[in-house]
Amino acid sequence: MLYSEDSPYYAAWCCAPVSSWRYPETEANGWTGACRNGTEQSPIDIPTGDKAATKASNFEPLVLVNYDNLVNYNMTNNGETVVLTADGGCNAYVTGGGLRKLFKLEQMHFHWGSEHLVGGLRYPLELHLVHYDANYGSLQEALGKNGSLAVIAVLFRYEKNDVPNSELGHVVAGLKLVKEAGRQAKLGARLSPGKLLPTDTERWWRYAGSLTTPGCDQGVVWTVFRDTLPAARNQLKEFQTLQQDHGAGEPEYILKNFRAPQPIKHRTVFYQDPANNAKCGASASGPLSGPAAGAVLGLVLAAALANVFQKH
Repeated sequence: MLYSEDSPYYAAWCCAPVSSWRYPETEANGWTGACRNGTEQSPIDIPTGDKAATKASNFEPLVLVNYDNLVNYNMTNNGETVVLTADGGCNAYVTGGGLRKLFKLEQMHFHWGSEHLVGGLRYPLELHLVHYDANYGSLQEALGKNGSLAVIAVLFRYEKNDVPNSELGHVVAGLKLVKEAGRQAKLGARLSPGKLLPTDTERWWRYAGSLTTPGCDQGVVWTVFRDTLPAARNQLKEFQTLQQDHGAGEPEYILKNFRAPQPIKHRTVFYQDPANNAKCGASASGPLSGPAAGAVLGLVLAAALANVFQKH
């Protein structure tokens, strides 16, 4: 369903701040500071086919709290991507899976094509779900603190029969409302973050990295799902209709917005697979909401408080 400007199901407004940087003309690293000098930069080309290149992990399952809740989202074209932020509703969190803290979902955004490669293969679209340590008051406060940001990456593949992805379709429908850099709109349909995750959330890669845009702050815990989601080619082309504006006259279309893969260097890339998980009591990961979510949050908060008192 497309939403026209006289529709009661959305509101559009202007104008949000626009990014002052741009992607280099080539895939060479054209940025400075930590982007150039950092030793744990993202994205990476995830190695496959070489057992020595990744290490099997034995983490407990991921726990996704309130990911199935339907929430109103605002959409912003910041001149480099489209960003989705929740407009009220229950906060979503992730913990478990080796994450030693509770991380709050701050925003979601897209890259076309994918930033992470898998065995040299670039996918047409990648979704980033950006979380920060809930002990901090905001993402900005957590920025730059080691291990205080956690990003989940979801890769999209071309659907063989070119059937549109219905959940992604809600996002695509809103893109025409924010074509110009700085434009914002309220999505015409409520979204569930869990519906933008693959069916299999038990298999994933994990590594220590950074944000993929300037200033490329490190200390980010990355989780890249192995399973992918389908999308129609026409849906993916709609992202390329968004515009950037760097004050050079005619606006340019954002035809691609991915950073080149960065050297892995000394880092270990872990691969999580239930077949390797021998932890007692481990169960399949997946979204939790309602009483189950409350119970998990209670346990996590109790553990956090216990840790605080142990330190004093």
